[in-house]
Amino acid sequence: MKKLAVILITTLSLFGCKKDNKDIKPSTPDTPPKTYNNQIILNEVKITGDSLKVSWSSLDTPAFVNYTLLRKDYVNAQMTTVKQLYKKDQTAVTDNAVPYSPLVQYQVEGRLSSGKIISSNIVSYSRPEIKALDVNPFDIQLNSADQTLYFFEKTGRISIYSLSQNAIIKSVNTNATIGYCDFGTYNGRKEMYVPRNDGWVFIYDANTLEKVDQVSTGLSNSCVVFNNNDLYVSTAAWTNRPLKVYNRQTGTKISETGDFELTRFKHVPNSNFELLEITINIGPVDQDYYRFAPDGTFISHSDDRYHGDYPLDAGIFEFFPDGSKYITSSSGSIYNKDMTYETSLPRGNLMFTTFALSQPNKLIYAGTQTKNIEVYSMTDYQHAKTINTKGYPYKIFDLGNQILSVSSINQTNQCSFCQTPSAGLVIEKLTK
Repeated sequence: MKKLAVILITTLSLFGCKKDNKDIKPSTPDTPPKTYNNQIILNEVKITGDSLKVSWSSLDTPAFVNYTLLRKDYVNAQMTTVKQLYKKDQTAVTDNAVPYSPLVQYQVEGRLSSGKIISSNIVSYSRPEIKALDVNPFDIQLNSADQTLYFFEKTGRISIYSLSQNAIIKSVNTNATIGYCDFGTYNGRKEMYVPRNDGWVFIYDANTLEKVDQVSTGLSNSCVVFNNNDLYVSTAAWTNRPLKVYNRQTGTKISETGDFELTRFKHVPNSNFELLEITINIGPVDQDYYRFAPDGTFISHSDDRYHGDYPLDAGIFEFFPDGSKYITSSSGSIYNKDMTYETSLPRGNLMFTTFALSQPNKLIYAGTQTKNIEVYSMTDYQHAKTINTKGYPYKIFDLGNQILSVSSINQTNQCSFCQTPSAGLVIEKLTK
């Protein structure tokens, strides 16, 4: 009877050990003990919907101070803190903010009262179906006809991404700091015009990225717009009429005007030829309006009547398709073409990062610093609906029946002085 009791107790003990460890998937083939006094064993992550459960062995030592759970959000990123825990038996965290990234890695650090840090092994969570792009653009432009995206980086790299192939198909390094570029058709060829900080505007074949020509301004340049075989360039000539117009073929200067140096401007849609300009490096942010004749000669200039009273941002700046209004800044400020402020989109605490405007259905699509695109009526600016995204919208485009979101893996912080996303980019095609 005594022997039977011993066998029964032993069997129950084995059952108990198995039950305690049934949810633990150790990172080594041998099952480690759950408690150590000098090391931390991080287990494989467990997937629960869009969340991950991370667990580890406990530090059984009176010198224990806290655990720090760290996460690396993408390749080549630094580990950042997810959470700190101050009880030695608190050895599991559910991460509800897993970035939409092809690779996420976790590590736990235990701090002792002596100041010593005990670091665990690193555990990875891989999603190869997610394709992150190795680009860091300050501007992205869509070629609707070819279904391609152009990525422009301050370092001078320009890349073409094919929406049909889901891949970058061409790149060129311009070997200069570049500004806001434009496209045009000259002598039957589609060209790309690239303003540089070294006194040139380089001209490339937009399809092959082969350099075909260059125009000298003799000054640092931040923006170029092409119209009727002329190049309108924002230069560094602050005290000497910084907006200059050059003939594409001869490179000769046609006219010059302007208020501030190194700005960004856009062609007003349905005009021939008007520019709306927003400053980049001037505070408070200012705006100007210009009219030119078809041959590039200057006609008139109107100055900003507010000078900082309402939000403006050269990095977040889109015209309504008919050219009557434009929307700008993280506040969603709407101005009439004559630079009079009208209103701002209702947003609560939201901050906008990008806009796309759809003329057929009269809607404004506004990417936010959360994982959402907010949709508003173009006529009365009332909120219509929310489209959820997997990443943080950095630049969005209207594809007709879809919204294309170039989303950042990490939360974006877009403004005139920080125009690049904080991590890799992913492409999302979203149903309207």
